[in-house]
Amino acid sequence: MNESELKDIFVSSIESGHIVDTKGGNLPFTNPEAEIRIKSEGYFGQFDLVLGVLQRKNTKAYQRTEHNGTYNEILMRTGQLTEIARTEKCRIDHISFYPVELKSNCDTLDGRLPNQIMNGILTFGRSIVVLDKKHVQKDSLKFLRLLPATIIGYTGIEDRFRVLSVFDRNINTGIFNLSKRRFTKTLLDNGIVNGIDRIYLRLLTLQRINQKIVFNELYNSNPGFLKDEIEFLHQFSTIKSTMTYRKQIASCIKESEYKKMTDYL
Repeated sequence: MNESELKDIFVSSIESGHIVDTKGGNLPFTNPEAEIRIKSEGYFGQFDLVLGVLQRKNTKAYQRTEHNGTYNEILMRTGQLTEIARTEKCRIDHISFYPVELKSNCDTLDGRLPNQIMNGILTFGRSIVVLDKKHVQKDSLKFLRLLPATIIGYTGIEDRFRVLSVFDRNINTGIFNLSKRRFTKTLLDNGIVNGIDRIYLRLLTLQRINQKIVFNELYNSNPGFLKDEIEFLHQFSTIKSTMTYRKQIASCIKESEYKKMTDYL
């Protein structure tokens, strides 16, 4: 079948509760008590489907260690979740998003799939790939299970699907992941001894704020800054520092003038 037909059958499977999860992934959209909102061609056509899952019976999910993904999702997408929660009249920690990429029998599994998965991860912190029956083969699955995505396959029977593999980690780390040990060594090597912990935490905060701004700029939405983040930006603006980059670069060039290539080897 083609992509449109696969999409219709998969939506029917979600609505009928016909997705069998034998992998113990506890996927929210397979929970019969969850409320599902389905958007076709979601996020400006970037994804075949986007599933919005409401779990109203979750109690302080973001405070439990096993739900760090929920905490990070709220932290990075505060503005969007707040708007949706207002519409749905629920708490923001009851909401999860799942981007879905469909691969019908008419599609080819090629180099575009990893890019599509990464697009889902960068946008929502997770990705789901739904395969038509032709692609549910041992050779294909060996490769697909290596990808950071949950894989769901069509059984070929009515609207029944089954979970083939689960990637249950919600990815919300930034492009630049600071290793505290290496960061500390770098500062010490450059003569910075005091306040290393404070510098490290402030850089992490600045990185997170920058991620929120960039993410929400892509989709023209409000970042939804937290009060502490607004206060941090106020304090950040009071730092008086003039960087004389041109002079320092000129100095570096002059110092390197008489050095030999072998000095760096």
